[in-house]
Amino acid sequence: MFGERLKRARIKAGFSMQDLVDNAQNIVSKQAISQYEKDQKSPSSTVLIALASALGVGVEYFFRTVEVKINKVDFRKHSSFGIKKQESIKEKVQEYLERYLQIETILEIDAKFDNPIANEIVNDFNDLEGLALKLRNGWNLGIDSIDNIIEMLELQNIKVILIEDEKHFNGLSGEANEDKNHPFVVLNNSDELTADRKRFTAIHELAHLVLPQHGLNAEKVSDRFSGAFLFPRDSVFSEFGEKRTKISLEELNHVKQKYGISIAGIVFRLYNLNIINEAMFNRFWIKNRTEKFDEKFPYSKKMKTARFENLLGHAYSEELISLSKLAELSGLNVDAALKKYGKVV
Repeated sequence: MFGERLKRARIKAGFSMQDLVDNAQNIVSKQAISQYEKDQKSPSSTVLIALASALGVGVEYFFRTVEVKINKVDFRKHSSFGIKKQESIKEKVQEYLERYLQIETILEIDAKFDNPIANEIVNDFNDLEGLALKLRNGWNLGIDSIDNIIEMLELQNIKVILIEDEKHFNGLSGEANEDKNHPFVVLNNSDELTADRKRFTAIHELAHLVLPQHGLNAEKVSDRFSGAFLFPRDSVFSEFGEKRTKISLEELNHVKQKYGISIAGIVFRLYNLNIINEAMFNRFWIKNRTEKFDEKFPYSKKMKTARFENLLGHAYSEELISLSKLAELSGLNVDAALKKYGKVV
């Protein structure tokens, strides 16, 4: 048990065994770490504390009983990621989900995920328009703009994990455990990525979770679905009409701010729905290469996840967990956890 947890923490940190030795100030040898990971020997309390500190985890991490197994995760979009990087991200996700599922268990929350389009069929890209609308209707979202994408996903019992990484990594999605009741979306929350891009990525990853099997290009399908979900067909026609030969930047920016979809994404919607022709579509991209319209008109609303933190506050205020347990689950030290969650009315 301890050996596996130590190895997972090391992989999560992106460390080789020698890296761990160095970061633990050479308090232990590489050979000893190998023996610990194979459960051939156990570290002293002094070494244990040093290892935890070097790996950025609490000592209790090594003895946590809630286990999470990620059985579906797709890195195909991130082929430039080496195995070490992929494994590091997977371990970060697993560790976060362990804490998330533990607090749900403490609060006796039986979170079940409902996918209203699980049994639908995708024959071509045009089917995605109807499926996006059916999913919205199944989740009682209507066709209006969705202000808080993360909150919407969390209300559907999809765990949302925000990490900060290099900007060419947008996000990924997957499922934890065997019951398929724990889907998750991982988003890169780096300031180098625009807010509208993060929203698009969130729904792109949602598409990987909810769409039925199909023989089309998975990435193109997810992109088309994301556009149709963020800016539904009826809303597009309402905003722009059925045919256009010219569109003002003011119109495009207004819709961008209203629906949280990039100007480039809006133009794709107009083209896919035959509101603009191919010549106008191509003309936009020629201008956009030099004008960079989305940079001129940024979408500024920030994304944040709140459900996990709210659950922690709930459990602590009702005295269902101790301060030390709160610190463990929040990933904070005791003082920081008390400062953040300690004010109770």
